Amino acid sequence: MEQIKTKLVDLLFSAGPKLLIALAVLVLGHILVRILLRILDKALAKFNLDVSLIRFFNKTVNIVSHIFIILSALTTVGISTTGILAAMSAAAVAVSLALKDSLSNIASGILILMSKPFVTGDFIEIGDKSGTVVDIGMMSTIIITVDNRRVIIPNSQMSTSQVIDYSAEDIRRVDIVFSISYNDDAEAAKAAILGVVEKHSLIMLDDPEKKPFARVSGYGDSSVNITCRVWCKSIDYWTVYFDLMEQVKADFDKKNISIPFNQLDVHLVND
Repeated sequence: MEQIKTKLVDLLFSAGPKLLIALAVLVLGHILVRILLRILDKALAKFNLDVSLIRFFNKTVNIVSHIFIILSALTTVGISTTGILAAMSAAAVAVSLALKDSLSNIASGILILMSKPFVTGDFIEIGDKSGTVVDIGMMSTIIITVDNRRVIIPNSQMSTSQVIDYSAEDIRRVDIVFSISYNDDAEAAKAAILGVVEKHSLIMLDDPEKKPFARVSGYGDSSVNITCRVWCKSIDYWTVYFDLMEQVKADFDKKNISIPFNQLDVHLVND
């Protein structure tokens, strides 16, 4: 028993300095990584990068740095890291084969973050889903729909599908079709629509290339269709849309311009 205690004491005295150095490497390395991440945050913020891309860089640097620190600490103790690195390489190959779909999502996420087809905060539409992008992660992109549902879409699908970004441009065109009766005056209806448009403070009126437009665009079974096109800031799109829908209807009522409903003429033949 005394011999075992003596060997343990000798081992502790011989390995103690190495263990202290390894512990110091771990502690100081962790502190340095925290400082490095703070510096990286400030540096990346100057390049106006997407917040999700900044988070991805931080996670990558954090993981790689801590792996390097752990390997350095093991080397300090005297443990060879060659076998560990070989085992990690073999494990990486096995994991990559087992998680090829997940790796595809990660690769797609990196491409999305680098090429920026959309960024966090944009309102996008993909397939039958639309909403505001709240996070572009390594595996998936999360959007919040207008009725506050969280939709998680794999990045591989995001990179291979058609994505409509409604926030990419500062201005958008609002297209609305108004229907009037065949008995109503189309010119009077056009004047009424443009009168409402010219009073709206959010609609662009000064740019000749973005001039408000109202013309007859078609003839339905029971109505004459008038298309109205105006330009506004993207953030004001739905405000302008609903305002015009309400205000034009109110002005039509004042001027006795009717919005018809579907009608069917039935002719009875008496044999």
